Amino acid sequence: MDIIYMTNVKKNMTISRKPFPNKGLSIREIEELEKKYNQGKEFVKAFREYLFLAGENNNFAFDDLGEGLDELQNIVQEDMDFTGQKIDKRYFAFDVLDRMYSVILLDEDAEDPLVYLLNPYGFLDGDTPLLKSNGWYFTALVNERIRRVKNNLPM
Repeated sequence: MDIIYMTNVKKNMTISRKPFPNKGLSIREIEELEKKYNQGKEFVKAFREYLFLAGENNNFAFDDLGEGLDELQNIVQEDMDFTGQKIDKRYFAFDVLDRMYSVILLDEDAEDPLVYLLNPYGFLDGDTPLLKSNGWYFTALVNERIRRVKNNLPM
């Protein structure tokens, strides 16, 4: 796969303070996720590159709760069901912190998509919108996470 957006991930397959390297998904595994979550259409370029280089394991602090990205989608859906929330847009979660999920919207065509926060419990409590942009494009967010890990900065 040609890497256009995730060049910083490719350069930082191992970050010195993190003893494990990034581990990607195979093209076949990516295609299985695309079939299951994106109606068989390819994910956008930047996200596909991320999955290829670091979709199984990443050393820049995206957390899938240790169960993998496929299981993370199930956990998101359970939280959405539990809180009685629903959105009409298809999405894919790639990170979670305190039951707030970082997602990309699958119906957007940009090769480097905006990242959104999906917060079913915060919305239920009336504290936050259910879905809102976090202000980052996917590649910029990944690069910022790598910078923070390399410089021992908080996330």
